[in-house]
Amino acid sequence: MLFRLILAALGTVLAVIGMGGRTLGGEASTRTAEARAMWVVRWDVANAGQIRNAVAYAKKNNFNILVPQVRGRGDAYYNSHYEPRSESLESQPADFDPLQTYIDECRKAGIQIHAWLNTHYTWGSGDLPKSADHIVNKHPDWLMRNEENKITLTAAGQSEGAYSCPSNPEVKEHLRSVYLDVVENYDVDGIHFDFVRYPSIDYCFCDGCLARFKEWMDKELPSERIAMLETIDDRLAYVQAFPKKWDHFRRKQITELVGQVYRRAKDMKPNLVVSASVFPGFEDAYNHRFQDWKLWLKMRILDVLFPMAYTQDTDTFAAQIEDAVTSANGRHVYAGIGQWRISLESTIEKIEKARELGAQGTNLFSYGSATKDGTTDEFLAQLKEAVFQEPAAVPTMDWLSDRK
Repeated sequence: MLFRLILAALGTVLAVIGMGGRTLGGEASTRTAEARAMWVVRWDVANAGQIRNAVAYAKKNNFNILVPQVRGRGDAYYNSHYEPRSESLESQPADFDPLQTYIDECRKAGIQIHAWLNTHYTWGSGDLPKSADHIVNKHPDWLMRNEENKITLTAAGQSEGAYSCPSNPEVKEHLRSVYLDVVENYDVDGIHFDFVRYPSIDYCFCDGCLARFKEWMDKELPSERIAMLETIDDRLAYVQAFPKKWDHFRRKQITELVGQVYRRAKDMKPNLVVSASVFPGFEDAYNHRFQDWKLWLKMRILDVLFPMAYTQDTDTFAAQIEDAVTSANGRHVYAGIGQWRISLESTIEKIEKARELGAQGTNLFSYGSATKDGTTDEFLAQLKEAVFQEPAAVPTMDWLSDRK
């Protein structure tokens, strides 16, 4: 116990030094620096009043980061140069910009805002998007296909719906543009990848993917082997011949996009925080989602990892967060907690466990469930009383320049 008290005191001193005299929202903090974040799903904040309320609840209860969803299903909750305005905003004034409203409110409250964009998950309904400019309507050739060469628009198996094809160069260029559009035109503290993965091993088998894989493999195959494979009357011949290489090829597509967005975003704003939500069990993420997040940390193409450790069991949660912290390579880990499916006591237990394991913070999924769709902050107040009694600074990242 004495050792933990000494560590806590030392952490407080370091946090104050690291802040360079700055305080969060004008209030002095005597606590160790700690990220206290919430994901805010797009449908929970469909108008300006709801956004103001979300920021007020966060401020009141000593949260210091909000991660609002501003790209849901290939649509925009901001003024995008590349994608249509979300259908959910049809009843709102044409000049209403949810992301800018968040920024304005968060700046006044001293809260960081990290723009959350779904990456490859593009649609999840049997009804087509209304906008002709939506990817599903404008570029159906960009969508993932299964082994039968069919597109899945709605949930099926382990797929939530339509995803864009990660190996398609036009998709990569489009997604880079979408992320960098936000970086260039909005004063956000960070950008956040979600669904930056394949839905499962059953995708993508579109003709373009298969052709690009063949081209990639042919560079290392002898001409005799190529000639033999080309005699096989099966579009999946290369996939079946080289299953491990096929998996590696798919992982490579996701890693390339993360790295490209990270580097270009840093060229524009060196102090911007780039983060990603990932499957917390690495074997599952690596082998079934082709999400090689340990490599991303080794390559230092992420600043913060958000393991979505939504399990109800705290021992499983601890094992997942410990693996992430151990693999962080000097980067930060904000432990994702599935608050919607556990009790207050279990949420508190997991926050304390994440602290014990050395995570730099936690992130609750989600604001809507924690506040009963924004109608009460009773849960947040109880959380504040138990583990967030005092305001805290967001931990500094020594590889980033100070925010100007």
